[in-house]
Amino acid sequence: MIVIPHDKKMLQKAAAWSKKLGGLKNSITKGAGNTAGRLGELAVANYLGVDIEDKKDYDLVYNGEKLEVKTKRRTVAPRWDYDVSVATTSTHQHPDRYVFVSLEFERKEKWEYFGLKNVWLCGDKNAQEYMDSAFLHKMGSTDWSNGFKTIVDMWNMRIHDLDQTIRA
Repeated sequence: MIVIPHDKKMLQKAAAWSKKLGGLKNSITKGAGNTAGRLGELAVANYLGVDIEDKKDYDLVYNGEKLEVKTKRRTVAPRWDYDVSVATTSTHQHPDRYVFVSLEFERKEKWEYFGLKNVWLCGDKNAQEYMDSAFLHKMGSTDWSNGFKTIVDMWNMRIHDLDQTIRA
């Protein structure tokens, strides 16, 4: 895992995009995480020196692979034993590779997070390998690694099981 750069301009772009977009179909937070998701995409795109593609099945293309960025918000730095997730509502997407990002914030109130501290690139996984190896957290179950009660069925994997191949 590494911390990748972010700046105020990315935050502003993510917030403006989120406001324009509104609620997303299949959003597990009913749109509350749109800004965070976009910030994850912007930070990864900036780090890799590529543009955001905004396709149905993927967000970016890097070294010929279609990448789907999945972002989690946290109030602590991610640990190797924490989970990353792909919601079942996102399994209609068909990227080549998932890239997992954690945004570390100072504090949280309900669905809102405040004081972005770090953007963590947690790792990546070939999409088919991910789905073959991930374990299912059923809606309403509690993720033991962080106490999160799942809102939808989610395919999870521990960060230590991810690859670390996405590097600028």
